Amino acid sequence: MKRTLVLAVDRDDDFGVKGKVETPVIGIDKCIAAANALGIADPEDSDLNALYAGISTCKELRNENDVEAEIALICGDEKVGYRSDLKVVSELEYVLDVTKPDNVILIGDGAEDEYIYPIISSRAHVDSVRKVYVKQAPTVESSFYVISKMLSEPNKRKRFIAPLGAIVLFLSLFMLVPDMAIFFTTSDVSYLPSISRDLVVLVIGVALLLYAYSITSRWTSFTAFLKERILARGTRLVMTSLALGIVIISAIVCYYEVMDTFYTTWLIAVISYMSMMCWPVTIAAMVYMFGVMMDDAQEESIIRISNLFDCFSLASLGLVLTGLLDIVLVLLTPGADGMSGVLEIFIGIVISVVSSYIKKLYRPSAEVE
Repeated sequence: MKRTLVLAVDRDDDFGVKGKVETPVIGIDKCIAAANALGIADPEDSDLNALYAGISTCKELRNENDVEAEIALICGDEKVGYRSDLKVVSELEYVLDVTKPDNVILIGDGAEDEYIYPIISSRAHVDSVRKVYVKQAPTVESSFYVISKMLSEPNKRKRFIAPLGAIVLFLSLFMLVPDMAIFFTTSDVSYLPSISRDLVVLVIGVALLLYAYSITSRWTSFTAFLKERILARGTRLVMTSLALGIVIISAIVCYYEVMDTFYTTWLIAVISYMSMMCWPVTIAAMVYMFGVMMDDAQEESIIRISNLFDCFSLASLGLVLTGLLDIVLVLLTPGADGMSGVLEIFIGIVISVVSSYIKKLYRPSAEVE
């Protein structure tokens, strides 16, 4: 007797994410339970109809005398791509080992699942592929409703809206930059309408990207987290603010110092500015790490030795970068002495090697109560 497997495929794992169904699912009764779970969670999901179509197909095949049919549901991952396809292949191989079918009938809900059909056909003999579409009234209102429901899911927004927003954004920049360059060069007011048009297109592109990546919800979560940290008087937030203040103030002070100093070339001025900013940035990073250590000590009553040695690593990195920039300045400024740069690099390497060695010794006891 010919043994046929009816295989329902859900590449983006709506059954697992929405219905909390553990896959693979084998058998009509278990597939009906999985369909009920997804139907209760999201009655409008098209994967629900695909699984019901697979159950119906399996029952029809069982009514034939010379066919022994079984149905199975396999799912991928919420992040559609390489990880999802690996999960589908793993579940497929398990189902094939259990059912040992002679042929397979694939059931899917549209173009999304078509990408994995070649993967399945390379591991099993596929006789038929069936796509299941939900019937809708052919009106503009119903079509708009279906599109709006589809775009309400974050994954589909990223897949369809994000590329469109990126294209609109780059096209607007492609048009806006030349118009603004001509306007600021010639002060010709006739370019203002073109600039206004380009700005409108730019705003549309930015809005599409913000909508595609759910920036509003992310911003709400960030503000809630920030409010919680402020109310909890988190030391990490205070130290982060202090570190940012050090970087901003140092950037302004170093800028004016470079502007008040005469340099033969702009390259030397830029390298000098970078050399001046090395230690303020390093100190700011060390202040942030100190905030992390204090936050751990307050919330979890532990001090992580690894964070302490990270401060030494930052100091060695600051010394090495400063030394390299000083050597570059020596090469660009004839007659200058480069021994200070060599000494800074040597001290930085010594600190890095010693801290790495001590950190390795203390790695088994990385936390101190």
